Amino acid sequence: MTTDTLLASSAPLTMTSLDIAELLESRHDKVKQSIERLAGRGVIGQPPMGDHLYTDVQGKQRTISVYRLEKRDTYVVVAQLSPEFTARLVDRWQELEARAA
Repeated sequence: MTTDTLLASSAPLTMTSLDIAELLESRHDKVKQSIERLAGRGVIGQPPMGDHLYTDVQGKQRTISVYRLEKRDTYVVVAQLSPEFTARLVDRWQELEARAA
């Protein structure tokens, strides 16, 4: 298999709407609403949704629906919600990309 084939077949890095909410210290439902609004206006593509398993404050396993966004769209969402947190987003992407390398 060639390097081009490997690159073409590898899935792009994504960040979840829950990750963004945590970075922004914001409510997840508000981040999801912003994503839906931006996608509805065509500013970002409609991101895929998936389930995320987490442990709530009482120690119970729960499932929450999250959006999975590619890099460009995360910048657009953060710029819309909270421009002052853009540096945190840049740092998080650098961390994700370093792990993937």
